[in-house]
Amino acid sequence: MSSNNESIGKTLGVVVGLCLVCAIVVSIASVQLRPMQQASKAKDIQSNILTVAGFKDVKDVFATFEANVESKVINLETGEFVDIDANSFDFEKTKFDQKRSVKLAKAEDKAGVQRMTNNSPVYFTRDAQGQLETIILPIQGYGLWGIMYGFLALEADGETIKSINFYKHNETPGLGGEIQNPRWNALWNGKSLPIDVVKGGANGEHKVDGLSGATLTSNGVDNTVDFWTSDKAFGPFLAKVRKGALN
Repeated sequence: MSSNNESIGKTLGVVVGLCLVCAIVVSIASVQLRPMQQASKAKDIQSNILTVAGFKDVKDVFATFEANVESKVINLETGEFVDIDANSFDFEKTKFDQKRSVKLAKAEDKAGVQRMTNNSPVYFTRDAQGQLETIILPIQGYGLWGIMYGFLALEADGETIKSINFYKHNETPGLGGEIQNPRWNALWNGKSLPIDVVKGGANGEHKVDGLSGATLTSNGVDNTVDFWTSDKAFGPFLAKVRKGALN
């Protein structure tokens, strides 16, 4: 009996030791990989901002972004700039920080985001003469299966849409997933706020054709753009832009 107990004890000791070693290895790997993961995430965000701003076939994302995009953070309530580093601002993480975000009442949460940040990064590009060319706003809203994350690019007037780009979502491939289709994105070019995503026959500067077979996703995009360009979100900032505050 004693021999069996000793054998079981040794086995358990080996198992516990192996678990501890594995835990230490995983922990070290996680710490070492974190900077790479953060750099990869930053590169992905910057790449999508460059895309919506009109930069094509970018080879060096970081260098192109640094040379052409201005990043700032605004207070959504006032539309004023705040002294926060936009490049280190984690939009998704901050949203769930109760000190830096607010819970939305269901009646006002048109985009279905539940919580929104008090502040938000915004991005700009300028022409060769230094004149404001593009305003890029991060947007998010609920589609059919989950939150869709994207960027909305506006011309310098703060009203005319230059482009839209959803870079992260769970929508159905071939249906709602077509929000990433360049042909559908191109339908937004030159349209003016406020936008209404409609089912067929999108005539006029304020209407865009919805996605075929993806009504709920189309409605989600409509609600998302409407919410983030409203007075509840980027509206106060856009009001300042339209008065020439950034020129």
